[in-house]
Amino acid sequence: MRRSGLPYLALLSLVAIQVIYAGYWAVHDISARLGLWADTDAARTFVSSLTATQEVLFFSHVILNAVVLGLVWKRRWWALPAFILSFVLDRAEWVIMAGNVVFSNMVAVDAWTVFSFTLQGMIIALLVVLVSEGRLR
Repeated sequence: MRRSGLPYLALLSLVAIQVIYAGYWAVHDISARLGLWADTDAARTFVSSLTATQEVLFFSHVILNAVVLGLVWKRRWWALPAFILSFVLDRAEWVIMAGNVVFSNMVAVDAWTVFSFTLQGMIIALLVVLVSEGRLR
């Protein structure tokens, strides 16, 4: 398969967007921990509302997104199971976050959830198509 194939380029672009999206939230989390928010009380409250399990799930998901981008770039079929694992980790973390009142009051959770589900659904669909067609080896 040529790298210039439209489904491949769409997948590569969407995974890159996923990496940027997850990176945005990771920077948000880390900046709160480092006290870089203008409202330090809000940062402390946010950080104290997070559990260790939640953080492990979230940062594992963030790292896996970068791994998936590399696998897609190399056109490896392992991108599909790696992304599904990333998706499951992300959804598990979002289930925990759904009960986090501090976070829910800070951001428009419903809008971000719709964006995230749509993006991840398109990535999974493209991965399934490209793997089933043998375009990722």
